[in-house]
Amino acid sequence: MGLNFHVKYCLFLLLLLIITGATYEEIIQDKKKQVEYIEKNIIESKTSISKITSKTAVINQQIDSVESAISGLNSFLKNYENELFMTPDQVAIETNMIIFLAQEVDRIQQSFRQKVVSLYKHGENYELELLLSSKTPNEYLRRNQYLQKFSQNRKKELRELRSKRFILEEKKKMLTLSTSSQRFYVEAKRNEKAILDARLKELKSLKSNSESESNLLAGKVTRYESQLNNVRNFVSNLEANRDNFADSKYNRISYESADLTTVKGNINLPVDLGLITTNFGNISDNKTLAISINNGVDFSIARSSKVYAIANGTVSIVGDIPFYGKVIIITHENGFRSVYASLSETNVKAGDMIRLNQVIGKTGETLEGQTMHFELWQNSTPVNPREWLRF
Repeated sequence: MGLNFHVKYCLFLLLLLIITGATYEEIIQDKKKQVEYIEKNIIESKTSISKITSKTAVINQQIDSVESAISGLNSFLKNYENELFMTPDQVAIETNMIIFLAQEVDRIQQSFRQKVVSLYKHGENYELELLLSSKTPNEYLRRNQYLQKFSQNRKKELRELRSKRFILEEKKKMLTLSTSSQRFYVEAKRNEKAILDARLKELKSLKSNSESESNLLAGKVTRYESQLNNVRNFVSNLEANRDNFADSKYNRISYESADLTTVKGNINLPVDLGLITTNFGNISDNKTLAISINNGVDFSIARSSKVYAIANGTVSIVGDIPFYGKVIIITHENGFRSVYASLSETNVKAGDMIRLNQVIGKTGETLEGQTMHFELWQNSTPVNPREWLRF
């Protein structure tokens, strides 16, 4: 139901202007409500994405820190894989190695410091200015690739620096320990690495979940922006045909009979705005060329609008159905059942006795926009609501 929202709006516009049963101002007000709801959701989704991005940045920093610590531990523990610990004769050799290592740390630290100073000497926005000053798209891409590679190199050097520092400090500690103490110390480092491995796994899982949530929200923003464009296009078309629009406010009528056969063509609409975006019967998807069957009609109407019972009856089902959301089914006389779907709220429960024009819930939305799906069945056969409802 409700495929190709914008295309259907355009196709049915002129017809709707004749049979809608609503005033021009009522339609405009409804579309304004739809726009407000969509814009609110876009802002909320983008705000959530921004928060997730900040959260992910913190997680990335934590991952980098843990990976750096694990890298240092791996390098340190590699020297003791066979549990061979330093003898007194090796102390002198190890001391010389520590001196060399200290010099290597100083060299890396100095190199890193110089690159950082060089990067920011033109100001805090050096990287952005470098990209924006590109004269061609290809130059932009080349500069962007350069900056990414430079950033990766800085990150690699920083991690190497941390690792070297860690090994230096650990080797200094090992020189102060006896052989038996060294054994216990190395075992403690292995346990520390195991804890860090578990922490790294946890952080990567958090990052994956955050990225998945961000992608879902990004898809939601894209979907809402498409809906916003559809509604605005509809309003533009409506305004262009304003002169052909005959205002006629929709008034609900009363009929005592719950046998809908006796009031065919005069049944009140289930909503206050009769803008149908998807008709009864076969529906073709212009993109996939697939054909689906719509057992009812879909009304375009702002979320949280009132939904009315079309006749007296008894609620047989209230629940959630896949692809249809919250659904109410009311049983009437002579084998008739009315179905109200894509609801945001329901005000009734199974077994309730319902009166004509009673408010039973509020409209909701689908992936395609704010809508209300309505079906009318006689026994086991769906009938075309257009032939039964009073527009």
